[in-house]
Amino acid sequence: MSKFRTSFSKPLPLFWVLAAFLTFLFATGGASRVDVQSLVILRPVSVIVCALALMTLRREHFAERKWLLGSFAAVFVLSLLHVIPLPTALWQSFAGRQDLVDVEKLAGLSDIWRPLTLAPMNGWHALLSLFVPLAVLLLGIQLNRDDLYRLLPLLIALTGISGLLGLLQAIGDPQSALYFYRITNNGSAVGLFANRNHAATLLACLFPMLAVFASTAKGTADEVRFRQLLAAAIAIVLVPLILVTGSRSGLVSAVIGIIAAALLYRRPTDVRTVRKGSPDRMKAIPVLGGLAIISLGFLTFFFSRAEAIERLFAEASGEDSRTDFWVVSINLFWKYFPWGSGSGSFVEAFQILEPEYLLDATYLNRAHNDWVETAVTFGLPGVIGLTLASAAFLWRSYKLWRNADAGRRYIAFGRLASVCIAIIAIASVSDYPLRTPTMMGVFAILALWFTEGGRERSPSSSPNREGD
Repeated sequence: MSKFRTSFSKPLPLFWVLAAFLTFLFATGGASRVDVQSLVILRPVSVIVCALALMTLRREHFAERKWLLGSFAAVFVLSLLHVIPLPTALWQSFAGRQDLVDVEKLAGLSDIWRPLTLAPMNGWHALLSLFVPLAVLLLGIQLNRDDLYRLLPLLIALTGISGLLGLLQAIGDPQSALYFYRITNNGSAVGLFANRNHAATLLACLFPMLAVFASTAKGTADEVRFRQLLAAAIAIVLVPLILVTGSRSGLVSAVIGIIAAALLYRRPTDVRTVRKGSPDRMKAIPVLGGLAIISLGFLTFFFSRAEAIERLFAEASGEDSRTDFWVVSINLFWKYFPWGSGSGSFVEAFQILEPEYLLDATYLNRAHNDWVETAVTFGLPGVIGLTLASAAFLWRSYKLWRNADAGRRYIAFGRLASVCIAIIAIASVSDYPLRTPTMMGVFAILALWFTEGGRERSPSSSPNREGD
């Protein structure tokens, strides 16, 4: 029996630094706009955390993460290249710059060095935003296995707080102080976010997180049972919570998350933690849980504000039809091919080519398809990067799900990360969740779990199962 006994090491100081940064990130990084006041604090803090992480970084920390860090470095360098001023003749030779050249001629300007991006200030904002996931990565690669996996209950807790705040928002005044951002979806359960779609996407990721949280429970039988019941209770509450966000993409993500949770869940394998009981009773628990979730969904629909379902079956309004935006965005891709319009320049690029039938008192802040927007702003290099990242993701996911040893933690957490990354990727087809600092930080943690291998413990750590 001692063979399966697990004694966890105490958290390292760097874990508490990362935990504090993530908490601060959830409190200040829920919006994608560059004029949000909290960014004045968040970005300097992110740079300081990066500096602290670099002080303790050693060469061996790069061993298993060289591909992950190399990929991030490529994104960082590409973004940096978009804001470096270039000689006049060079930037004028890029496709799509003739409009700007004509304006400068009319204004009597010449020999002005400009960067590749059409919106230099927004390009710098995009570059600075990368310090948030960089801080998470630099701290995360220095954590041992136990500390890396301890981030799961922390993420569940922070997301749960956001969900509870969203519940208070849904039942309260749409103009109350519970909404942290000036431009937001008032009346919807946005939680710590400004956009209901981003809030719902993260809530949907909680389903597979809770499944792994319950599967990796250890300790006494009562402790494991409590952890399982806690996970089930949170999952049941999530269903009506996602419905009242009013997010249709969140509803789709929730369905994917629930299916993934069923595939991810495994009963704890430690013989000390399994409660002996009737096998039929144990088989009935998932059925009862499923019936409870369905019942709560219908109750929410009829007696509460299941706005997501209402909007799902409602006719699409002019402002809700995103296919027109995508058509124009694809035309933008070819207008600025092959180098793109530049980092952070989508708004300006879209306004140049915006057709008359889309003109009104509002402006389009995003393409509402992050895959397309990345192609527009970063051009062919962005498309190549997305293709390579997608191929690497699919290959790694195949290896994780093909591995028969699902009882090992690194396999369970790798599968969890693959599911959550897939949910975010699908949500990005109709939205832009990764444009918010909070989701960038969460994505960085998922990337760490996704690339975690069956490494051995450090000598200072307590014994555990080999390759766990």
